[in-house]
Amino acid sequence: MTRPLKVVAYAVNGAGVGHLTRVLAILRWMRRLALCAGRRLDVYVLTTSEAGALALREGVAVFKLPSKTAVRAAGLPKEDYLRLARQWVWHSLGLLQPDLLVVDTFPGGTFGELGPVLDVPARKLFVCREVKAGFDAAGFAAWLPFYDRIVVVGEGGAVRHSSDNDFDFSAPADSFADSFLEEPLEDPFPGVTVDETTDRNLPVKGRGAPAAGESVADAGQGGWLPSGPVVSNGVVFPAAVRSRVRRVPPILLREPEELHDRTTARQRLGIPDGALALWLSAGGGGDALAERTLTALITALEPLDDLHLVVGAGPLFTGAPRRGRGITWLTEPLAVEDFAGLDAAISAAGFNATHELLAAGVPTALFAQEKIADDQPARVARLAAAGAVLPLLLNADGTPDAAGLAAIIADLRQPEVRARLRAQSQSVVALGGARQAAWYGLQLVLDTGELQAATARATPRLCRWLEQRRPGAESCAQLWTLTAAITDGDELAEWLEAIPEGMTLDDLLTFLRRLPCLGDVADFDRAFGLWRRLAGALASVGDERARTVFLRQMPWSRRATAEDQVRVLTTFLTAVDTAGESLYRGLAVLERHTAGAESDPWQWLSAVLKAAEEVRHGHSAGA
Repeated sequence: MTRPLKVVAYAVNGAGVGHLTRVLAILRWMRRLALCAGRRLDVYVLTTSEAGALALREGVAVFKLPSKTAVRAAGLPKEDYLRLARQWVWHSLGLLQPDLLVVDTFPGGTFGELGPVLDVPARKLFVCREVKAGFDAAGFAAWLPFYDRIVVVGEGGAVRHSSDNDFDFSAPADSFADSFLEEPLEDPFPGVTVDETTDRNLPVKGRGAPAAGESVADAGQGGWLPSGPVVSNGVVFPAAVRSRVRRVPPILLREPEELHDRTTARQRLGIPDGALALWLSAGGGGDALAERTLTALITALEPLDDLHLVVGAGPLFTGAPRRGRGITWLTEPLAVEDFAGLDAAISAAGFNATHELLAAGVPTALFAQEKIADDQPARVARLAAAGAVLPLLLNADGTPDAAGLAAIIADLRQPEVRARLRAQSQSVVALGGARQAAWYGLQLVLDTGELQAATARATPRLCRWLEQRRPGAESCAQLWTLTAAITDGDELAEWLEAIPEGMTLDDLLTFLRRLPCLGDVADFDRAFGLWRRLAGALASVGDERARTVFLRQMPWSRRATAEDQVRVLTTFLTAVDTAGESLYRGLAVLERHTAGAESDPWQWLSAVLKAAEEVRHGHSAGA
């Protein structure tokens, strides 16, 4: 078997859960794509996030340090923590020796702790979310050349990029330069003109690279970039790393198609019929003013009888809960799965929360919290200007502006306002960011053809089946080899869904190996039709182990047609079930009757039917 690939993600979190959420979303798609390639992927997360329950829900093992917030709350000396944290990170990565290291937002860590390990042999993927202009955590730009790939995460309401919406998994990855602007806008690099030293050999969309003396904007729509440093998402990318940069849409842990339907979501949230369900959130719950903000919102809105408040306190919330009539209080880390049940939202403008709400089409009012690196005021302003959200101002103490809150509630009560916000919010957020980022990362460690074949298979329907049934990578690899002619993941999923509960992919593979060469879709349709009949009869007989033994040892004739054999074997299994007979004894009877009959199709089929008669009546038929 091929050696498992090992991926380690590093996510530093303080008062939020965004960094951890983002790497978990990417790892989720990496595991999906790897399994669709028949490769085992072992994933580890090193983090300071206090929201470990989120990783547990995603089936990811987390190794953690306390966050800086927790260290301050515990009154521990900062110097002790930094020494321990650096050594812990260095030794953890040294022991794990990953094939791929994924780092979110802070390329050198927040205090330079990643510096000594960035020269390890592992390939490295940096996930670059927007940061405040001028932000420089431990020499931000200086660490970028250590990374093999840099994924720039787009923001809703920002300039759309061609690779955000036209990403082609089967084509070579678009470069940063090749996907810059989709529409002609103002000059993105004012004052930059082309001279004889400027690289004009970059791929260009539109009418070509700018001529000498021409500005970027003058060149019309195109993907040209100057050869010097490039600024994107508030980060300056040195010329040396420009070719390694790729753009992706916002990275979401759950895409809209993965959410519960509205009826189910409202039942899960306990929302009464006819009530206007309003989501209230101050982020992950770790913000210093989160309790004050939520308390003020609940106090102001609880008396309004037409509202049902769904309070997403967040997994990091440590304040007093507010429960009562008309309030659903949540600290679960995956509340997004029930966003289809919401009618509107008032939320902090964190990156993940904002884009989850907009992608789900929830009419939303946003307020900004002060963060070290995340420019939430800019996000609110940009999305409000795009007509995708309503802006809400907070006072210095974290409480909402009373007049502004009243105006927003009045707006959100109007169906036409909610419809407009819903349509506009979904239009500013492109989907598929987690899948694209995972693809770019796996590009560093998987063969291109292997990855492209996996991507073609990895439809949401097939991925759901793989996550529910959790087959081994080796079994998947065997299935992909057998079904190499099938490139439609949904078609594969339809066949795999015919495996009854209590039976496994290995059982299916055991049966398929008995059949003649499967060359096209028609062959597979016939094969899976036969499997459905045999598995349906076998599912009600014996236990899981007995069924596996039967499939491995059941007699089979190379001369008789598969259709005839399945027909008589189904009759035999029905007899075993009707008689309440042990499947092991039934197998012994079947082997005795068919011994030596494999070369004569008629004799073999007759022997199976005689075995069925013996099981049914308790004596040897024809004796």
